[in-house]
Amino acid sequence: MKRVVLLSLGLTFMTAGFVGCLPSDSGGTGTGGMNGQGTGGSGVAGTQGTGGSNPQGTGGDQQGTGGSNPQGTGGSNPQGTGGNQQGTGGSNPQGTGGNQQGTGGTNPQGTGGTAGGTGGTNPQGAAGRGGAGGTAGGAAGRGGAGGTAGTGGTAGGAAGRGGAAGTGTGGSAAGTTGTGGTGNVAGPLDGAMLLGPCLANTQAAVCATISGQCPAANTSDPALSGVHTTDKMITLGGDPATTYTIVLHVQGEVESKNYNGGTDVSTAGMSPTLNGWRYPAGTTNPTPNTGNAYNVYMLRVTNMGATTHQDYMLNSLDPPGVENHTTYGMDYTTPAAGQAGAFTANGGATIRMVAADSNCSMIKNCGPTANDGNTCAAPIVLQNLEPSSVAKNPTFNGGTNGSGFTSGPYNGQWILITVKSVSP
Repeated sequence: MKRVVLLSLGLTFMTAGFVGCLPSDSGGTGTGGMNGQGTGGSGVAGTQGTGGSNPQGTGGDQQGTGGSNPQGTGGSNPQGTGGNQQGTGGSNPQGTGGNQQGTGGTNPQGTGGTAGGTGGTNPQGAAGRGGAGGTAGGAAGRGGAGGTAGTGGTAGGAAGRGGAAGTGTGGSAAGTTGTGGTGNVAGPLDGAMLLGPCLANTQAAVCATISGQCPAANTSDPALSGVHTTDKMITLGGDPATTYTIVLHVQGEVESKNYNGGTDVSTAGMSPTLNGWRYPAGTTNPTPNTGNAYNVYMLRVTNMGATTHQDYMLNSLDPPGVENHTTYGMDYTTPAAGQAGAFTANGGATIRMVAADSNCSMIKNCGPTANDGNTCAAPIVLQNLEPSSVAKNPTFNGGTNGSGFTSGPYNGQWILITVKSVSP
């Protein structure tokens, strides 16, 4: 307190001295001094405050470079240069910063903030950015805590970025990264289909899948050999730094395929509810057995910037299915988060959906009864399909208004995918 009184008296004498030396006019605009707005006195330009208690002082406790109110960046004590409540954003839907970003301490010599900014919640897209930590100050100041990360948008916004750590003495760690929204991560995959239509019947239970010459085998990537009756790429939403588990409901009618490597979720059951999900074993992807030419159905995941991919096979039905003149009904849900075989991908990953026929000849929809190719015994019409996914494919099998799945057996093979959940 003694220092404050002496300083105030010194400033008073100095101000009086300047008034006596200058001519009388309207004066300039001050940026400190004893006056409330830093305006020069009668004919005298205000001097700059460097720690006064005025609203416009450099270390004042109101507006300006210092102050303890929400807009201050200076301390509430004479020598403080950082306020303890500087708002740089807000918590409204479009806020991009915290509502309590400390950039200075409350001690006379301190400049470390007492609270990092809190990220604003943004339901319209990108998450709020966490407030920056306090600026370093004197040894007496307490470092500002890192900003709390913003919460991701509810429609797949990118994750909030944590605030930087305070650099004052005793500063806390930086804020953690917020979680991106999941609402739109796997939207393009929901209701997607892989189709293998018959173009021409070659036997009662066999058909051609191409008109013309069949492409040569792909020896470097056997899963892509032959004609691709479906080959489309979709891109996931979400945060590229976040790994998501996407639970899929897979339904369809396909021929059985044996794969090498990888792991089957199930080798039991019977048509029409067989489980054909086969997933990578560590870094080893399942690959099709090239000793036969039965069709491959695959989801290939490539994360952003990655040079490798992960392959998930959809029709690994051998056993209990057999690679012969038979087709099988499938109806299964992929494993949940934390379980072996869960379908995972980072935000922004590409999913390549492939149905490939290496010899361009496919088993028709004739059911699981073995035959010599000359009998089409029991075509499959799958029941209990996901209504939302059916509605997204109104022209499938020539149907309209979502009725194509029930308008009779499909002449060929098909898989329908429904996204059941997404979790980071």
